[in-house]
Amino acid sequence: MIDGRQVIAWTPYGRVRTYSILIKYLERDVRRGLIDEVWAYMNTDPVGQEADIAYAHELNERFPWFHLKHRPEGIDLGNLPKQRYTGLAYREMVDRDTVYVRLDDDVVYLADAAIENLVRARIERPSPTAIFPIIINNAICSYFLQVCQKIPMEWGEVKPYCMDPVGWANGPFAVKLHEMLLDHIERGTVEDLYLYQDMPIKRGEEFSVSCFASLGSMYADLPDGPGVLVPDEEEHWHTQYRPVETGVANIIRGDAIVSHFSFFPQHPFLNNTNLLDRYREIADKAVA
Repeated sequence: MIDGRQVIAWTPYGRVRTYSILIKYLERDVRRGLIDEVWAYMNTDPVGQEADIAYAHELNERFPWFHLKHRPEGIDLGNLPKQRYTGLAYREMVDRDTVYVRLDDDVVYLADAAIENLVRARIERPSPTAIFPIIINNAICSYFLQVCQKIPMEWGEVKPYCMDPVGWANGPFAVKLHEMLLDHIERGTVEDLYLYQDMPIKRGEEFSVSCFASLGSMYADLPDGPGVLVPDEEEHWHTQYRPVETGVANIIRGDAIVSHFSFFPQHPFLNNTNLLDRYREIADKAVA
């Protein structure tokens, strides 16, 4: 718990390759008393992802604080890609006294203070739909980091747009970002990447939802039913629809840092590096 609030970290789960890194940080923060439960919302295919599914079940058997969650039955969304099903997960997140921290399954680093600072910001500021950390490899976060002279302009200029050609789609740029963060981690200087203040996000501006904190009380009171998002696509709802409806901007917390590994246009570049191995070595030390 943090400041008397239960904290549940949850992930739309699908990839053991990267989640096996993230789980080390979640285990660390459970041990520290910062996270109460970890949920894996199973967003997997029964054929072709047998190893991914088996790993999630193994974690469920190993850790009493780890729980599997499944898509609700009886809901037909048609022939949609499985990424669209993640909006259904919020029907589980209706406890009014809980802070829910969403993490992509390819978040591969949580700074020591990330969860605590993010959750405290969430509690202190209940009005925004979502409070985001500084996400390394997120175009709008990269824009702010560049404005604050944390990222060299020579790597390519990033504009404040979710799918910016440099910040979202440029593989070599992503490699440089991860190398920069890893160098800071290894030198013990991650705090040098903090922003000088929390940054508001323009209302209605799409934002990649790789990690954010939200309140169960918000989902409990939705007009179409507890946890029922309308529209049901989670990124659209949290970053475009709801902030416009409420008139309250989402916030990037300036002293909470996480790392998101890859967007699909970056895969060919990142997969030809040793970056995941470096992240895995660091994560192993977090629970040593």
